[in-house]
Amino acid sequence: MSVALWRNLGGFPEEAPYRSIGVEPMLGAVFDLAEAGPGDAAVVPESGEMRWEMQISAYRGEDL
Repeated sequence: MSVALWRNLGGFPEEAPYRSIGVEPMLGAVFDLAEAGPGDAAVVPESGEMRWEMQISAYRGEDL
């Protein structure tokens, strides 16, 4: 699995755009399946469901 990190710089809705950051699971190694080489695409089970978990930790500089 890979992780996709994207940034929304606003633009929707046009009258009150917002900014956000997204972190999403990527089941394969590339964004576009057309660019996938051998082993780059994931195989999803028949249930159509997969589990993905991410843990993030943060520490202050002097705590390292």
